[in-house]
Amino acid sequence: MVIRVQFHFVSVLLIYIFIGYVYSAGESNGKMIIPPPVKDLGKDYKLRIVYFVPSDKQIKRNYKEKTEVLMRVVADVYNRELKANGFDTEGLDFEFDDKGSPLVHLVKGKRKSIFYRGDPLDLDHLLNSQQQEIWEQTGFSRNRPTLVFSEAGPVAEARPMPQVYSGLACVSASALSDEVTSLSIVEHIGRLCQSANFTKKQSQVSQTTNGVIIHEIGHIFGMLHDTSDSRNIMMRGYDNLGKMFNSKYANQRPVRFSKAHARIASFSRFLSKSFDMSDDEPPNIKRFEIVSPVNEGDQTIKVSIEISDNSGLGSVVVMQRGGGQIDALTGDFEPKKAEKINRRFELKSPKNFVKGQPVILIMNCMDANGNLAQSVLRTNVNPKKNQSVE
Repeated sequence: MVIRVQFHFVSVLLIYIFIGYVYSAGESNGKMIIPPPVKDLGKDYKLRIVYFVPSDKQIKRNYKEKTEVLMRVVADVYNRELKANGFDTEGLDFEFDDKGSPLVHLVKGKRKSIFYRGDPLDLDHLLNSQQQEIWEQTGFSRNRPTLVFSEAGPVAEARPMPQVYSGLACVSASALSDEVTSLSIVEHIGRLCQSANFTKKQSQVSQTTNGVIIHEIGHIFGMLHDTSDSRNIMMRGYDNLGKMFNSKYANQRPVRFSKAHARIASFSRFLSKSFDMSDDEPPNIKRFEIVSPVNEGDQTIKVSIEISDNSGLGSVVVMQRGGGQIDALTGDFEPKKAEKINRRFELKSPKNFVKGQPVILIMNCMDANGNLAQSVLRTNVNPKKNQSVE
């Protein structure tokens, strides 16, 4: 596997060099890897892009051009990381306009920004209120997960809608500002790599902002948070996104999707190369339960699962929800398209459990045709047996 990963990156670099897509990265002492242009792949399942502007906000100039720059980065990360993990893909597809550029739907909100974000901030209302107006102006989003650049306020949130192969990934429209995204892809990669033209602070803001977009879209494809490796995009590995585009570091995969997350995304209809569109039944999760008490000081949880799907199961991931830096991927299974899983196993927590601590386990299961199911478990940590409950 290591040989395959190294070969992939060497091959990519040679191709970029051959076609003139490698430039000096200034202070980084490497060469910049420039993502290729996005193109219409003709898929039935595409990412929809929306720029949402409330009535009291101004439309940012050059928002279409900057969106295309950002999508070149997003598409390149998904393409390279799935292949680096051993999964073949044609990559992400987008809606395109009649000129061959990524289509950006400009949705002008009916109300002022405070209505959408609330005071104090209400994320559910923010997503619901924007989504309704977006549907009214762009149509229902079946097969079209929607990436929203919102002027309503600072936000980074995703809401998958797997039953219609869709969802809403909402990020701040600050990503379209001159301070974050350049008009030129070469200049933008220079910004991410902190070339001589950009300060460390400028570069960091751009890396994090661009990385958040990749992260939130990942939730639509079944990915959960994963703090088990600081390089993971589904943690905060994206803070170092520029290293992915610097040839000095790229072959080390300094920013990455974990194998588990690459696998589940590879079965989604937006990245899979082969699936049966007539199958719209998600996996049947018959059992997901804790089989023994979780006690103070423990670091493992014993669980039992039974899942079935007549088209075959593609991937199963389990996350322990803890908030902050404790959202860890604790289970990862490769069913290899088996029609049924029925087993017990142990999940290892990143930290020992504390008395009274709530424990939340979230399991995502994707079948071979891109249908996603989710189940959630909740329990509390018991005191040690030699202690009494207060």
